[in-house]
Amino acid sequence: MDIYKEMIDAGIEVSSHYSDLYVPVNEVTTAIISRYEFKCNVTRFRSAITGKAMYDIPFAFTPYWERRQK
Repeated sequence: MDIYKEMIDAGIEVSSHYSDLYVPVNEVTTAIISRYEFKCNVTRFRSAITGKAMYDIPFAFTPYWERRQK
């Protein structure tokens, strides 16, 4: 299962910037990322809009890639 689908199935509110997947930092997302094959590429940032800590998961926003294939 891809990490985007795993986040959605866990009920996590996701956002994106192009192909990058953004999710809030919390116990659920941290556990999912700990099992992620490419976790070494995941970074954290603070949202300028909400002020909350977020994970940036590069190239993991599946709908972006699905649109590109069409």
